[in-house]
Amino acid sequence: MWQIAADEPLAFELLSPRSLDEAVDLATQHGQDCALMAGGSDLLDQLKQHRRTPRYVINLKSLPNLRSLNVTNDQISIGALTTLGELERHAELRGLCAALVVAASRVATPQIRNVGTIGGNLLQDSRCPYYRGPWYCYRAGGIQCDARHGENQEHAILGGNRCYTVSPSDTAPALIALGARVTVVGAKGRRVIALDKFFTLPTEGNIRRENVLQNDDIITEVFVPASPLASRSTYLKFKERESLDFALASVAAAVQLAPNKTVRAARIVLGGVAPIPWRVPDAEKYLVGKTLNADVLAEAGKIALAEAKPLDKNAYKVPLAQTLVRRAVSKAAGV
Repeated sequence: MWQIAADEPLAFELLSPRSLDEAVDLATQHGQDCALMAGGSDLLDQLKQHRRTPRYVINLKSLPNLRSLNVTNDQISIGALTTLGELERHAELRGLCAALVVAASRVATPQIRNVGTIGGNLLQDSRCPYYRGPWYCYRAGGIQCDARHGENQEHAILGGNRCYTVSPSDTAPALIALGARVTVVGAKGRRVIALDKFFTLPTEGNIRRENVLQNDDIITEVFVPASPLASRSTYLKFKERESLDFALASVAAAVQLAPNKTVRAARIVLGGVAPIPWRVPDAEKYLVGKTLNADVLAEAGKIALAEAKPLDKNAYKVPLAQTLVRRAVSKAAGV
């Protein structure tokens, strides 16, 4: 609601590489003068608003072998150009990693899910209206976070410092809860990064970067290990409107139960409450060895939000996220 329309169209050259190597070469050659485009849902919006003004846009959609989904006994391999709609409709995935399927299905609208990709969803830029509007906030190169003492109802209650934006991705919390990793190819070669080490806080390095990628890095695959945790997982999201909105708070949970119904292992990752997907290891450790009941679930929720520092207008996110933790853990465990 705070965005302004650009008066002049943005001119750029669209490049369509025919191979991954060519795409990396182009990204290396043009550096900060280029932008990579997968589904384009986020990028095109930024171009229209002149939030980004690249001289070159590198179209990745023409690259072969980046739109795939393969299931084996030990892992699920997802090409970075696989659409969220394809994940949502893949029946086999529901029994293997339900959290990812549910998270994909909760992104925006069916039209956007049929275009948006798993790689693009992980790499969305900040949706803070100060950053995307006509202000010169800290993340945009200014000297303060305008949300810190402004309209901060939707901003961070955890991990905020210098910038109080929240991670907008739905699939990222789910994939971190599932122990996923991504393959990245760049000028320095191929490397695999655990997704819980992929995102960076505003205090870590360049405030304008939300992850560890360099300009010439391209995500090619997402890997989810098959495990008892992944098979008992879910994702809950609270938003103001049933369609389109980003999360005010969300929780991805994965739980493995022992034969005696006590918790053998658990992963809990919060979304919509911190600049990065926020894993809560203290709450996970608390659950191990416990039999899940109302009191245990309530305590896990309290522990998960124990470090929360709400701003003036978003204290409601604390009890909201606590409730989502209780419900997500209970649903994942089937109790």
